[in-house]
Amino acid sequence: MKSRTAWLLIAVSLTAGFFAGKTTSGETSSAPEKPTRSETRETKSVRPSRTDPFGGPEFSLKSMEDVEALFKKQRGAVANARITLGVEKLSSSELAEVMEMIQQDTREKPGYAEGRYQLMNSVFEKWVLVDPDAALAFANSCKQRSFKSMAISSCFAGLAQADPGRAKLELNQLPKGEIRKQAGQAIISSLATRDPEAALDLLEKEPSPGGFGDYYASQALAEWAKKDPKAAAARLASLPKDRVDEDSAGAVAASWAKTDPEAALAWAKTQKGDWKNSATQSVYRELALNDSGAAWERLKSEPGHLRGKLLGTVLEIVSDENPNQALALLNSLSNKSEKRIGAESLVNQLQWWGGDNQELAFKVIAGMEDSDSRRNLLGEQLWYLSWTSPDTLAEKVSTLSEREKIATADQILRGMLASDPKAAEAYFLSLPEAQRGTEALTEMMNRYANLDPDKAFQFALSLQNSQERTAAVTGLFSQWSREDPEAAAEGWTKIPAGQSRLEALDQIASSWARNDPEEAKIWAQSLSGNERVRALAAVLPSVASDHPENAASTLSTLISSAPDGLGGNLAQSAGRVASTWAADQPAAASRWAAGLPEGPARDEGLKAVSMAWSQYDAVATAEWLGTLEAGSSRDAAIEPLVEHVRDTDPNTAFSWAASIGDKNDRFNQLRETLKTWRATDLQAARAAFEAADLSPKDRERLGKVLE
Repeated sequence: MKSRTAWLLIAVSLTAGFFAGKTTSGETSSAPEKPTRSETRETKSVRPSRTDPFGGPEFSLKSMEDVEALFKKQRGAVANARITLGVEKLSSSELAEVMEMIQQDTREKPGYAEGRYQLMNSVFEKWVLVDPDAALAFANSCKQRSFKSMAISSCFAGLAQADPGRAKLELNQLPKGEIRKQAGQAIISSLATRDPEAALDLLEKEPSPGGFGDYYASQALAEWAKKDPKAAAARLASLPKDRVDEDSAGAVAASWAKTDPEAALAWAKTQKGDWKNSATQSVYRELALNDSGAAWERLKSEPGHLRGKLLGTVLEIVSDENPNQALALLNSLSNKSEKRIGAESLVNQLQWWGGDNQELAFKVIAGMEDSDSRRNLLGEQLWYLSWTSPDTLAEKVSTLSEREKIATADQILRGMLASDPKAAEAYFLSLPEAQRGTEALTEMMNRYANLDPDKAFQFALSLQNSQERTAAVTGLFSQWSREDPEAAAEGWTKIPAGQSRLEALDQIASSWARNDPEEAKIWAQSLSGNERVRALAAVLPSVASDHPENAASTLSTLISSAPDGLGGNLAQSAGRVASTWAADQPAAASRWAAGLPEGPARDEGLKAVSMAWSQYDAVATAEWLGTLEAGSSRDAAIEPLVEHVRDTDPNTAFSWAASIGDKNDRFNQLRETLKTWRATDLQAARAAFEAADLSPKDRERLGKVLE
């Protein structure tokens, strides 16, 4: 069942949620209010004239600094209420001034600002009542796309509360696109609890409801099912499948179960797949809240595949009130798989609650019979302790077996790094050297680089085992070179000769080049010997994105006098440069690759050209291949074309595959082509096979493919 988190819906939840539950009685006029004499006077700020029942410091609605300070000094609910009171007395023109201030503040300080969204929502709520035309005109006129998105959401959320008909009418006037999505989401969210039928009608009608259509559907269906669950269930069944999901089924079942759990359960079991699981779990959650013992006994009669999913649901409810009772229920199970599933669910719940429940979680884990699941849960539990209770962690670690220490090392190190990197270092070194995993070390150093790259570097260099040092350096520099390539390059100079130094060099060169290829090239050229060639080989493919001729020329020079041991690096670089160049200029790239000396670099270059070119012009690629001389480079270039046209034109693919010079490559390409061809036209595949010029051995082996 997919989880839903409020922060994913920030644009609408900050708007529509703010308006939920507000009433509009007494606010029926849509004409602009006539400003009073006092309102038209030049004043430094706009302040509410009514007495503020909440007290606290005075503030100005024309000062974002004041608004931010208000939310920092007073609780959010109180600050929101004071903002609402202040906005209530503003005229339409003053509301426009405040919105202009908010827009300017967003330009100057992009991102989140305390009180900004709350003030915007409150202003639009009032503005759409006193002058909806002006409010809509402002929202539609915003130039900054991010701000316009927020303004549209806030404006339409308020308008949907005040006048749903007008909101839907205005929505229809908007062109299809992201802004319309934002407006539609705001209206649907506002209507979900007030008029769920209308919300669902709009959700179905809008061609692009946005990425959270199923979330809004769940809201509306849950509300509808409180009053008429059968109608809500019928509406769910009629909605397009891209607007609803298993959460929607769960929402209907949850509301239905509060009034008629038997009917809700019967309906839930008519659903399929994830919908059935979600709906059934929702019903059992309600049954467990009413009578956990009865729910536990009842689930035993459910089919095995469903029973396993319901165990965790009931155990979570029981453990919320009586964790020891939940443990007793778990231990009463005789089926091993069900006991494992229930244990996993209970441990996750106990871990979430924290505190004294941690000890009970360890008891549950200790009682698990499946050793692999037990170690996995133990690792998760120790990870949690590593950053919440280091003392308890030390106590628990002292009781672990050697196998458990090794199996949980990654989780423990991950948690320790967040609170005490030195302790993480010590723990890694305390593990038996023969059992210390390089993968866990690489992952640890990747995280360490985010916290303190200098200390991480010192630790990496202190490792005596060369394999561990290489793994540590790889993990460290993969992160460090992305965040601060200059500092990483400076640190690299201190690494002694060896594989660790080469690994770090590759990481710096490739990461730096992705973000700043010109500076990376300058750095690479400043090196000497084989390190210079290796670094340039890693940098030049990124340079080719902007300057393919320059990158290709430099690489050609390196390939012509390739140092021993770097032929593979240069060949890989040639393939990447050719691929980038051929995406826009295949003819130029092909001429360059064909001009390279015979060898791996030429093979990779021509192969990359063929792969890129055949994606959008297989005919031109084939004509070009016909100009190449027989040899390994031609064979390498033929393979991408064969693989690309195999599904759509197997006859052409078979002909080209048969022309490959290398007998092993030729056989492999012919075999794969015949496999594909026989599935669509066995007779044609057999005819091509019979007419082909094949050795007796290949004919025998390929004939079996067509049997």
